[in-house]
Amino acid sequence: MNIIKNIYTFFIIWILLLSSLAAAPQKHLKPLIPYKTDTPPVIDGVLDDQVWNKAPHETGFKTWYPDYGINMVENTIVYYAYDRENLYFAYRCFDSRPEKIKSSVNSRDNILSDDWICINLDTFNDHQSLYALYCNPLGIQGDSRFEGGKEDFSIDVVWYSVGQIPEKLNR
Repeated sequence: MNIIKNIYTFFIIWILLLSSLAAAPQKHLKPLIPYKTDTPPVIDGVLDDQVWNKAPHETGFKTWYPDYGINMVENTIVYYAYDRENLYFAYRCFDSRPEKIKSSVNSRDNILSDDWICINLDTFNDHQSLYALYCNPLGIQGDSRFEGGKEDFSIDVVWYSVGQIPEKLNR
């Protein structure tokens, strides 16, 4: 995504890294040092790319919405990397009841009734404002700018996402 490239895979899915980490007390946050690559990963929703094999990853997230700060029932793994021009995030979200995955082909910014993940980027490092990049299991995007306690969905950031629910899990 020419500002942020994302890979999204549900069960292999992507989006809730920093907002999930933010649900933990600030003192537990550690700096995230992404993997530097000269070759960008293929953005196809499949996490078999060499970049993801080398990239660091995080687990142990907390819920954000509708219940804030609760341990997640299912595991989510987030990988992160960068190159000269882009940041890359890949999410692998597990679900013991894949038939309950809610995802629709919908218009941009109209996915919050689906299952989704979100990456919050505190670009000013002020813990007060951020850019939020949402994605549902099919890769449909939403994005917003949060500042002064208000979320504004009128922005449209240029970024790429792909979502995939593996074939064996299809309903």
